Amino acid sequence: MNHRQETGSALVMAIFVLALLSSMGVALLFLSTNEVKMSRADTRSKQVFYLAEAGMEAGRAQLLILNGATSFSDDLATYAGANGVLDFDTNAVQATYDTDGNVTGLTGYGDDVPLIGATAFAGGWYAAFLTNDAINGTSTNDTNNRVMMTGIGLDSEKSFEIVQAVITRKVIIPPAAIMLLGPTPNFSGGQSNPKLYIGEDCNGTGGVANLYAPLVGVIGTTAESLVESGIGTDPAYTSGPYTGEDTFADLTDPTEPTYIEPLDSVWTDCQALHDLVESFRVIADVVCLDGNSCTLPPSSPSRLIFVDDNYSLNTSGEGMLLVTGDFTASGGISWNGMIWVIGSGDYTRNGGGGGTFNGSIVIANIAGPDNVYGTADDCTGGDGGFSASSFNENGGGNGTTTYCTDNISNASPAFPYKIVEFRQL
Repeated sequence: MNHRQETGSALVMAIFVLALLSSMGVALLFLSTNEVKMSRADTRSKQVFYLAEAGMEAGRAQLLILNGATSFSDDLATYAGANGVLDFDTNAVQATYDTDGNVTGLTGYGDDVPLIGATAFAGGWYAAFLTNDAINGTSTNDTNNRVMMTGIGLDSEKSFEIVQAVITRKVIIPPAAIMLLGPTPNFSGGQSNPKLYIGEDCNGTGGVANLYAPLVGVIGTTAESLVESGIGTDPAYTSGPYTGEDTFADLTDPTEPTYIEPLDSVWTDCQALHDLVESFRVIADVVCLDGNSCTLPPSSPSRLIFVDDNYSLNTSGEGMLLVTGDFTASGGISWNGMIWVIGSGDYTRNGGGGGTFNGSIVIANIAGPDNVYGTADDCTGGDGGFSASSFNENGGGNGTTTYCTDNISNASPAFPYKIVEFRQL
């Protein structure tokens, strides 16, 4: 082989190697570009998912502001639109865009009303819709304290994501006009002048029709026997067709004449009750550490007053009052809502007067051996952490105590709504 032939062979080889390297470079460039596109698509997908979650959370917070602790029915009716039917369909809803790729709104949801319309947030947009849960379907009637919140996330690349969550509201409805928790409660229902204790819900002028609640509710048959011994002769105890001892109930016994429903464990679990009390402290309108100088906020059915001390109520009012020390009030004081004496668990009402109480009273001694709430021995005394609680209404007046779920609901604190189910569509 001569030199000219060798030179030609090397040139062919160089061209082949160059072509191979060029092909590899193009392939790598294509692969790299594809990976960048896939990465961007994945990032966009995650971003709109988080936007949808943000929309759902914003809707949950907005609903809490609008609804508080009351039924969801009125809100469902509002967002169902003119036809009164919740016919929002996740498969039909679509976004509209302007020429710059900005979201201008949503279509395809009929006459339902968005809880939150398309709202710019973090480089994208979100929206939220309120519907009923699967059990109640398209109805606007809330029968189980649960609704569906739908969050929609969007971006300028027309990415679209939907998430849904079933949310529930925490409702604290004591199942008796007067609850005395613990194994050895003391009850004295007024001995000097006639007093009325009425268990028919809101005395038949509101609340739930034909709901006859226990007037004194306790835990266990021994506790029931103890409180029945304090009935006395003058007070009149009536709950619909039931009178006298029939209006006193072991709240764990379904055979009781005025039994309402299975008892929430918070009333029998000392630590759960303690945690509930502390959650009230966090959301209270006012917290008083000195009962003698406690100034109540303006009167409101939904106000929550937390007194971490002994307290003497000297003015009529409404809302929820929680006292961790001993509680006293005069016979002339009236209150609509709830009074909880959870801590040392001692409730006394004395002196003359015809004051009325409409709602529910809850009394429990969970303060432990030192009888001071908020120390290390809370929930370590008595039986299961409960020591003896006491209700004493020894005033000379003829006051009335009435169970009333309307006032209880109005006074129930609005806890953040809890997510019980979640899904990504």
